[in-house]
Amino acid sequence: MTAWFSHLTFRLMSMMRGQLISIIYSKLLTLEVTNVSGSSAMTLMGTDVPRIAETFYMLLVNVVPDVVQLGIAIYLLYTQIGAVCVAPIIITISGCPFLFLQ
Repeated sequence: MTAWFSHLTFRLMSMMRGQLISIIYSKLLTLEVTNVSGSSAMTLMGTDVPRIAETFYMLLVNVVPDVVQLGIAIYLLYTQIGAVCVAPIIITISGCPFLFLQ
């Protein structure tokens, strides 16, 4: 990961965080006084927005390169063993539901 990529990623996270807080604040201003709970909006702005931004960052940083790496790995496996490379993929995909049961 380069410094330029980190800079752009954190810049995107800051813009997204600011936009989410702006949306929550504008929605808070349109609510009636009787329906407003001050702590709920502050909780959204204080904890949930950074968590959403961090999750988006992890998706951006981890998932995209992992998909590219998976494609390259499958191609290299195909060049070595041919069409049989589908068997490990099928075994891996069929074993995935059991990971969520634990």
